[in-house]
Amino acid sequence: MAIHLPVPPSEGPRARVAVQRRRRGPERDELRLQILDAVSRLHQGGGYGAVTMRSVAREVGVSAMSLYRYFPNKAALLEQVWLGVLDAALNATRAVMAAQERPAPRLRQLYAAYITFWLEHPQDFRLLFDPGSEIPSALLQDGPAWRFRREAETLIDACLGEGATPEQRQMAYDLCRIKVVGFLYTCIGLATQPHRLPAQLLDGLLDDIERQLQPR
Repeated sequence: MAIHLPVPPSEGPRARVAVQRRRRGPERDELRLQILDAVSRLHQGGGYGAVTMRSVAREVGVSAMSLYRYFPNKAALLEQVWLGVLDAALNATRAVMAAQERPAPRLRQLYAAYITFWLEHPQDFRLLFDPGSEIPSALLQDGPAWRFRREAETLIDACLGEGATPEQRQMAYDLCRIKVVGFLYTCIGLATQPHRLPAQLLDGLLDDIERQLQPR
């Protein structure tokens, strides 16, 4: 997953040329990967609090001032990481969406792909859903997180049919989110793991969601 580094400010033609070289050269791509790896390692070792501008710079092997040329603060740095993770999750769900016309199988595929992505990337899940993470609300109200939620809710509406009330629809949205995220927290975030493997439990979870959304 790629982190798109902001272009640092520059002054004068020479500075602009230098910036372009940094942007186009392999060093910039390498720095991007190093930053991502550093954030992941630091978070894995000490949680959200261990990720600071100084610690990331030290882990990457550059000065803190060099990091500040691309990211004004920790929030901006993490926002780029979170966006990269969320984009990858959304792309993974869309890649496996077969040409299903019925909403129930499509929703099942959507949730299955979403859950499978996080099970295969547990450290990314911990980084994004760490209770200590100060994720800006704007990041969740727009971009890949919002697009995934909108796709899921559109399919839920189609499953419920035209007779469902707004209250019933909102209840279905909330219950589905709680079941999916709760499943992931249980399988990834808790020290005590379920007795069965997540893959064995996944079908049961998706069956339960399908039953919940059957028109009444």
